[in-house]
Order: sequence, then structure tokens, then C-alpha cells
Amino acid sequence: MTGPTHYHQRIQRATERLAQLQARNLLANHRQTAKMKNEKKRAEIRRRGEIADIVFATGAHMLSDEDLTQALQDFMERQHHVTH
Repeated sequence: MTGPTHYHQRIQRATERLAQLQARNLLANHRQTAKMKNEKKRAEIRRRGEIADIVFATGAHMLSDEDLTQALQDFMERQHHVTH
């Protein structure tokens, strides 16, 4: 045989284009996933800062860690009983 036919060459080019498109899509999906994970992490950091601000604004920062923890656990337990 003299070499690949015109149709074989077209199939090869189409296959290469498909592989490139799939690779681009895969990279785009990875970037989107990383972006969403980063946004979630930033939101959690922001929320932790807001909670710390609330603790200081209410004067609860003067409590010991144990007392503050217990007060929050007691509150959450009361909330659980109210909602269930």
C-alpha cells in the first residue's frame, strides 16, 4: 500500500481534534472545581472571622475556652430540642 488514504488522514485529524477538545474540557473542569473549592474555603474563613467578631462584641471572649464551649453546646442542645 502506498500510504494512508485521504479518509484515513481526515479520521486522524478529527481524532486529534477530539482529543484536544477533551483535554481542554478536562482542564476547564479541573479549574472550575479548584475555583469552587477555593471560594468555599474563603467563605469559611470569612465566617470564622465573623464568629470571632461576635464573640468579642458580646464580651464572650472573657470566658474561658471551656466555659465558652459549654455555653455554645448548651445553646445548640436547646435549639435541637426546640426544632425536634
